[in-house]
Amino acid sequence: MFTLLGRLAVVDGGGRAIMVRAAKQQAVLAVLILRPGEVVTIDRLISELWQDEPPATAKASVQTYVYRLRRALSPLAADGVDLATVGNGYTLIVPDGVVDVRVFETAVAKGADALTEGEAGSAVKPLREALAVWRGPVAPEIDVELVRDERRRLDEVHLTARELCAEAELRLGHHNRVIPELERLVEAHPFREASWAMLLQALADRGRRAEALAAYRRLRDILNSELGIEPADALRRRHQEILRSGSVLVME
Repeated sequence: MFTLLGRLAVVDGGGRAIMVRAAKQQAVLAVLILRPGEVVTIDRLISELWQDEPPATAKASVQTYVYRLRRALSPLAADGVDLATVGNGYTLIVPDGVVDVRVFETAVAKGADALTEGEAGSAVKPLREALAVWRGPVAPEIDVELVRDERRRLDEVHLTARELCAEAELRLGHHNRVIPELERLVEAHPFREASWAMLLQALADRGRRAEALAAYRRLRDILNSELGIEPADALRRRHQEILRSGSVLVME
């Protein structure tokens, strides 16, 4: 019902869109969605909406935004959604599974736990499900502190999920499936050495030794030219292993 990944959107149980067009109402709703079940005070909402000098009417404005949001969300009451006033603040009560951010994080955590326990086969499904939920950074149209912080945090969770999924697939021997994904990952995020390590492993495991060596040279050039550093010790050791024998590499 509540979508934050990509852009903010709300739909009812029948798939009909619930429109929240005003920018500050969107910001209030996003803050409440990102803190489900928590009481968000009026003062906190004021500081989010007006970071410098709030107007004298700020409190009344927030109350008006919440009033209008409550009316807009009223069709969701039958589904267990409630925007309640608690003391000097508000809380958005939503059932499990209706906020895409929470669905995403729950699936990532499930996949990560399975991988930690050595269950690569059980890890792939929830990680793939999490990546399917991801439609882009959190509400890029909303510029308030909490949303910016969550956007940065969840961007990192998304990248980690991609790496965990690749690791699980590699453990299952699905190298040909993973190599193109890893190529896209290092192209978009060239400083993530964990992704490069898996790419080298996958290429070497498939007998593509020359491509693995070329990938290492590409990484080394990027790190030298952009950061003035060499690849990490683990990557240098993998490079030496490929040079010596081209043998199968084992992730550490």
